[in-house]
Amino acid sequence: MKFKYGSAVMTALVISFATVLPAFAETGTIQGTPGSRVNIRQSPSTNASVQHYGVGGDRVNILNQTNAPDGYRWYFVEFPSSGARGWIRGDLLSVSGTSGGSSSQRISFAPGTSAARVGGRVQGTQSRDYILGVGAGQTLSVSTITTSYLQVQVFDPNGNNLYSGSRNWSGVLNRSGDYRVRMRLVPEKQQSGITGEYSLTIGVR
Repeated sequence: MKFKYGSAVMTALVISFATVLPAFAETGTIQGTPGSRVNIRQSPSTNASVQHYGVGGDRVNILNQTNAPDGYRWYFVEFPSSGARGWIRGDLLSVSGTSGGSSSQRISFAPGTSAARVGGRVQGTQSRDYILGVGAGQTLSVSTITTSYLQVQVFDPNGNNLYSGSRNWSGVLNRSGDYRVRMRLVPEKQQSGITGEYSLTIGVR
């Protein structure tokens, strides 16, 4: 792993911020072909400065995680060999560990069908993301059956939030690309210890 730090002051600020974050019993592996570079950033945004980079296959410890405005989960990670820390976007990291964590799953439809049903449960700050490619002009629909305090979110390919709520939703899409449907507990219940269960049907026509 190689490093590309900014000023000494910025490095000190990053380390100071990181030391107050809670530790999670999780590890992860950076995704990508062996030797390919993945940027590690100062904050959870692709607009944030690149502090250093990892390469595909690097193992990291996960210190914290957040749902960012771009629609992705970001992880604050530490490289065990160097102690370097920074933020990496969730789709660039394969998460493993004992806390359950959050996950992403790509949705595909069986031949002759235009919808898929998935289900699961979330607890605390966990989320479950379902990703599917949709063309401009098509209609994406989301039907959900949930226990209390669950929220469904829909994000477009640019990370814009199209919907957040607990009801069924559908909309005509104005751009092609990967859309993301997320299930999570409502923010005010994420520290309560409750678990939410759901059944979700995602369709395109």
